[in-house]
Amino acid sequence: MSITIEPVTGLGEIQPGDDLAALVSGRAEIADGDVVVIAQKVVSKAEGALVPLGAEEPVAAARRRLAREQAARVVVDTPGVLVVETAHGLVCANAGIDSSNVPDGWLAVLPKDPDASARALRAAFRDQGVDVGVVVTDTFGRPWRLGQTDVAIGVAGVPPLRDERGEVDREGRPLEVTETALADELAGAADLVRTKSSGVPVVIVRGLDCALSDEGEGAEALRRRATEDLFPRGRGMLAAALAAEEGPIAPGTVEGHGPVAEPGTVGGHGSVAEPGAVIGPEQPTPQPVAGEHLAIVGEVAARAGAELVPVRTGNAAAAPTVRQVRGDRVAAGLVVAALLDLGYAARWRDVDGVLVVEAGEEQPVRSPG
Repeated sequence: MSITIEPVTGLGEIQPGDDLAALVSGRAEIADGDVVVIAQKVVSKAEGALVPLGAEEPVAAARRRLAREQAARVVVDTPGVLVVETAHGLVCANAGIDSSNVPDGWLAVLPKDPDASARALRAAFRDQGVDVGVVVTDTFGRPWRLGQTDVAIGVAGVPPLRDERGEVDREGRPLEVTETALADELAGAADLVRTKSSGVPVVIVRGLDCALSDEGEGAEALRRRATEDLFPRGRGMLAAALAAEEGPIAPGTVEGHGPVAEPGTVGGHGSVAEPGAVIGPEQPTPQPVAGEHLAIVGEVAARAGAELVPVRTGNAAAAPTVRQVRGDRVAAGLVVAALLDLGYAARWRDVDGVLVVEAGEEQPVRSPG
């Protein structure tokens, strides 16, 4: 099997209401069985999925506001990046809202239904006289790995997954879990012949050995169901869950709410540690902590039956501490866990019978894209 990947050039700036299928057909020779891979941005533009910025509203602030409005749930919320699950079931930075390659004063949002967009484009190409598959793509960051890659957010005509379960490998062993994300691989392959600045939003993939069909779930089939998700929470979300009224700590176990330190006095990061163990730098540098984070830690401590009192050490290079006047090692561990989850360096120690949580500089978060 030989596959070719051809960029479609000369499309120009896409405007709301443009007929993408007609424009692409006019700039490229398309044959039955080809797969047309189209960047989400031009689909959004053609569909009019553009939102104007508010008066004097910074782009970053508007993007964050809109992402919260469109989020089905927040996965990661830090000052550097907001990762949400969209109503489409996509998990991505800023709900896929973007200002790149968009006129000044506007933001592009995702199509309302990317699979429906792909189906409509497939039908429009059929009206142009060709039977093709369509993949609508967007660029996502990835957990655990640097760099972005294009993925399929809308699919029509081609199977999103190539299911090899039930087949055998070359040694005759049965394949039990192999499902290749075919649509994502097409998206990534198309991105090899275009860059963000190239002005090439459409790519033709030819030679794919698969039968085109209108059946199937589209890109929805690529979504992992919540019951199968081993990583449902991102950074900061465990702390929020621990602090929630109906969270993991049983209501009714706290007699009162201890004082919460003033913003800028406490920090923390890592995993729950044994006494003396340090997660993060040996001597983390004190760093002001957002009041919202501090309030979360205070709620966690109070619900665990602990009272927090901030203590500043005389040595400016040493970590600030939070002395736990009430509470046991479980409470100390939960406070450390909350700090870790929020992105700080933290540990707890027993100092003459008084549990002390030491916390330090917030660890930077690199945006996933």
